[in-house]
Amino acid sequence: MMSVALLPLGVVAVLQTNAVAKQARLNAELALLAMTEKAATSERLVIRRAIGAADGLAESVVSLMDDPVECSERLRGFIDRVDRFSFAGFLPRDGLMTCSSADVPFDFSDYPDFDEMMAVPESRISVNVDAPLSGTSVIAVSRPVFEPDTGQHLGYLSISIPHSTLDAETEPSSDTALVDLITFNRAGDILTSRNGLADATANLPAGVSLRSLVELNASAITFDDADGRERIYTVSSIDSGLVYALGIWDPYGGIAGSGDGRLLTSLLPGVMWIVSLVVALLATHRLVTRHLQRLAQQMGMFAAARRLPSTEPFKDAPTEIQRIQASFLSMTEALIQDEARQENAIREKSVLVKEIHHRVKNNLQMISSIISLQSRAADTPETRNALRLVQDRVLSMATIHRDLYQTNEKGLVNVGPLLEEVVTKSTEGSAIAGRVNLDLQIEDVWLFPDQAVPLSLLAAEAAMNAIKHMPADCDPCELSLSLSQDGDRDCHFRMSNTDISDRVESAPKGRGSGIGKTLIKAFATQLGGKVRTSTSENRFVIELTFQASEFAPAPGTY
Repeated sequence: MMSVALLPLGVVAVLQTNAVAKQARLNAELALLAMTEKAATSERLVIRRAIGAADGLAESVVSLMDDPVECSERLRGFIDRVDRFSFAGFLPRDGLMTCSSADVPFDFSDYPDFDEMMAVPESRISVNVDAPLSGTSVIAVSRPVFEPDTGQHLGYLSISIPHSTLDAETEPSSDTALVDLITFNRAGDILTSRNGLADATANLPAGVSLRSLVELNASAITFDDADGRERIYTVSSIDSGLVYALGIWDPYGGIAGSGDGRLLTSLLPGVMWIVSLVVALLATHRLVTRHLQRLAQQMGMFAAARRLPSTEPFKDAPTEIQRIQASFLSMTEALIQDEARQENAIREKSVLVKEIHHRVKNNLQMISSIISLQSRAADTPETRNALRLVQDRVLSMATIHRDLYQTNEKGLVNVGPLLEEVVTKSTEGSAIAGRVNLDLQIEDVWLFPDQAVPLSLLAAEAAMNAIKHMPADCDPCELSLSLSQDGDRDCHFRMSNTDISDRVESAPKGRGSGIGKTLIKAFATQLGGKVRTSTSENRFVIELTFQASEFAPAPGTY
């Protein structure tokens, strides 16, 4: 968020810096153009003097066209007075030059550009590295000559400027970034070069003609030269439409390099934005983040180990964070006190519940003792047998309540040992106790009391019914009990006992027609399951499947 907040400032800085950089580049380009014009001062003066001299001589030549000797003497005298020129001559339309500063006539009619020159009479400047009359490399300045009265084109007055003379009058540039200064005509032919005509093309832009540079009409433009080096090119007009000066500059030196700060000017706002962001982050860390980290550490320690944090306020923390810390300290103290009160209440409740179970167990044992006394005073075996069955049921319930107040597993009861004890006691008190062979395959299954109680009572009732209906002469009498629980919390109860073959056919209908069958069905309903009975290989089987509860029931529901 902070970086986003600082981003507009960075964008404004970039835009302003780019605008300044653009203006700086424009100023540098104008400066380079001015430097180019200044560097070409010598070439400009010499060429313009040659043009002026040609115009002056053209007026005198018109009157001397019929006298070649006099005409030649006048031109020869001009060349003798002005040593910067090597030749002056009048070229008529037939191409035979007889009026010149040279001693002999010369025929130019066979030259390649002769017909085009006569067809289009206009000022021309060209270069000739091996001039036949001057005997050296020259720049030829040609001005058309017209009849004053009729305007008829008569020919050209040409003046030759030796390159040696021009080089002598050229002053070196004060800016070391100037690689070369070239002059060229409107046809794109190079006239002069500070580095010499032989090396002039090496610094020209690759794939771009000199005429194209003029047509671009730009103050300065950057290209790679023939050797792949980056150069800045500036074009200045010496004589409009006739001669141009081309300045070739090193972009990393002198005044040319002063305007090439694009990378630095683009990076500077970004660097400033990053520095501002770092400073803001450091300030945020010092004033806010480090205090919040300490507060989060204290919260984590309190949540993990209920460790009370230090009550000393954070130093150098803002007022808001100090208030948050004070609120957290008050909250932790309140939570500790609330949890202590809850633990005391739970402990008191647990003690109360255990006391209730203990008293219920004692009362049931007292009832069992009364039933036992009553059973001894009974007159008939049937009465004593019925009282004994009632006493067994009461003792089973007493055993269950004893385990409930002895358990310390947060209300859960391990019904495995409980079923084993209930079934064992049921068989030990029977008439065939010595002949009963118990096969117990009971796993540890933890249930809440609302399921542990009915399951234990169901097992006790099933065991008593099994012993009741076993053959009197069986030896041994088999009684099997299994209890298991799968991953889906489904509990599987199974009990089987020895039966006689003549009772197998009538077992599903006649067995359990009394109170035992009714109690077993009632207990199965409380468990949320359904009892299934079957006979197989002289054995009677009772099975029950139910889902173990995941949460403790509300107090008093069982």
